[in-house]
Amino acid sequence: MKEALKAVREAYLACADGQRYAPGRIVKPIRGEENCGQWLVANCLDIPYFGSKFSSVFKDNISKGLPSVISSISLYSADTGEQLALISANYLTALKTGASSGVATDIMSRKDASVLGIIGTGVQAYTQLLAIQEVRKLTQVRIFDLVPERVEAFEKRISAVNNNGFEIVKCSSAKECVSEADIVCTCTASLKPVFDGKDLKPGTHVNAIGSFNRFMQEINEETVVRAARIITEHVDGLWDAEGGDIIVPLEKGLITKDKVVGDVGDCLAGRVQARENDEEITLYESVGSCVLDVSLAVATYEACK
Repeated sequence: MKEALKAVREAYLACADGQRYAPGRIVKPIRGEENCGQWLVANCLDIPYFGSKFSSVFKDNISKGLPSVISSISLYSADTGEQLALISANYLTALKTGASSGVATDIMSRKDASVLGIIGTGVQAYTQLLAIQEVRKLTQVRIFDLVPERVEAFEKRISAVNNNGFEIVKCSSAKECVSEADIVCTCTASLKPVFDGKDLKPGTHVNAIGSFNRFMQEINEETVVRAARIITEHVDGLWDAEGGDIIVPLEKGLITKDKVVGDVGDCLAGRVQARENDEEITLYESVGSCVLDVSLAVATYEACK
């Protein structure tokens, strides 16, 4: 995760300088809105690579013993156009998403934030914890999932990587999970909001990573309206992907587009302020970034080579 955080920071700064960019994506519902495939591409001007990523999202895969998200990345030479690698990206995607939230949390959450609330207990939730414990000194991690058995397994998994001896609290409701948290991560494939924004205390930072198309709304309008500022991987990418978390309140007239103040790269480069005071609720809305995927694929490829 430390290497992933470094690679993601470098990628965001390269984006801010116009050296790496991701054109639009294709999102295709597969036999209904709950399952979909998405195709993304990224170009790099500062390193000799470009790449593409395909991800399928099938919500019911968990009941079949399969990941809900299955991904692969194709890496190409910018000198010859030849394919250099085809990388299974299931864990790499989770690692990337966790690292991106880690970078966002570092710049957006309060410096004294120490209580993390996680909704969802899959691999994405696991890498969120891996990243956030690197950027904040956690004293408590609160976890909630609709399936209690998953909470038990997740508790054991994160206990093995606990880097600060933090307390683990198994919550019986989403409200219990988020109401005492300084940082909240939603890591689900839910089409409906998983907690009530009214339950967030002032100063909370939220990482919403589950929604990436207009059919998915993992956080409710109250959360979006209460947020003093929203930051994402790439602002254009957010509107292209039509993340339901933001699109729904936008279409209802509850917010305007300027509610999304910039990219993570803009914040790292000092062009956008991520937080003004300790009372603000801040929101990192993640819809995915092929630039980050390809940047981690490059790091993986070069390490293997």
